[in-house]
Amino acid sequence: MDQAQWQEYLSARGAVWEGNQAHFPDTPADLHLVDLSPLGSVTVTGPDSQKFLQGQLTCDLVNLPDNHSTLGAHCNPKGRMISAFRAIKHSQEDFTLLLPRDLAPIGRDAMAKYAVFFKTELAEAGESRRWLGLQGKGAIRQAAELLQVPQLAPGEAAHCQLDDTTILACALNEHQLALEVPGESAGALWEKLATVAEAAGYCHWVAEQVAAGIPQLHAATSEMFIPQMLNLHLLGGVSFKKGCYTGQEVVARMQYLGAAKRRMYRARCESGELPAPGSDIVTGDGKSIGNTVEACRSEEGIELLAVLTIARVAEEASLKLADGRQLQLQELPYDAEADPLA
Repeated sequence: MDQAQWQEYLSARGAVWEGNQAHFPDTPADLHLVDLSPLGSVTVTGPDSQKFLQGQLTCDLVNLPDNHSTLGAHCNPKGRMISAFRAIKHSQEDFTLLLPRDLAPIGRDAMAKYAVFFKTELAEAGESRRWLGLQGKGAIRQAAELLQVPQLAPGEAAHCQLDDTTILACALNEHQLALEVPGESAGALWEKLATVAEAAGYCHWVAEQVAAGIPQLHAATSEMFIPQMLNLHLLGGVSFKKGCYTGQEVVARMQYLGAAKRRMYRARCESGELPAPGSDIVTGDGKSIGNTVEACRSEEGIELLAVLTIARVAEEASLKLADGRQLQLQELPYDAEADPLA
């Protein structure tokens, strides 16, 4: 079913739509079923796929085992990220890149410029494929029992069958499992998962990613950031040993010379309009010192990730959204000052 049909399907099950994001009434359930319509994918297939991607992406796919995933990015020659994604390796000839749907055509077209010299094919899944999420306590175990697949460890992926339909399951972490299904079978998978999980809004999925300090690029922020600005090098998304790739010289120089002046922080502000990706973060005098990466609503207000000027944060400068709402910095679950080369 296309997006209009899918929205009608979920509306009949209590969804209220904000753009392509489904919202459901809050539930105290430990396990959530989430519509991931804002996410899409790009497939890379063919004999030269691994060789092609290894020379384009920041992550190391050669040493990534089959049926595993890693964060990564595709940069322009200046080291600015055109796209960022979770790269799922099925084999040396078959990869799936999970990324925001609005970024998928941008990412595909940018990589396609280099693919003409390789035996590989890039395709955006579009509405032919749909992603659902299972999130919360026991998500991976419940999916294993329902879909008869091995219990995946974080980062692992597997294909499974639902009737005559092949589904891709990828464990993003201990609490989030992303499932890709053909559009015409999305309803059947939803009903299957709904037997063990309560429907919840996409904001719950984003909130988990924000709390984990995992960045997500959008069309509006494409080519705005260098990987280290989004802490991607701390999350396994940048290899400093794999050799050359587009933008590698800039990324490596920034790391070896310690030249990063901005990095990603986690913050919170009071409720209100969600700041759009790329919107300015300002100081008390109105001067911009950074940009929003991702934001979502929560019980405490608005949770967000933002790239900020390190020196100004160290000075304890007042941080605000452009509309004046004050930001309070929150802890990241990893050491943002760590040196991945140490």
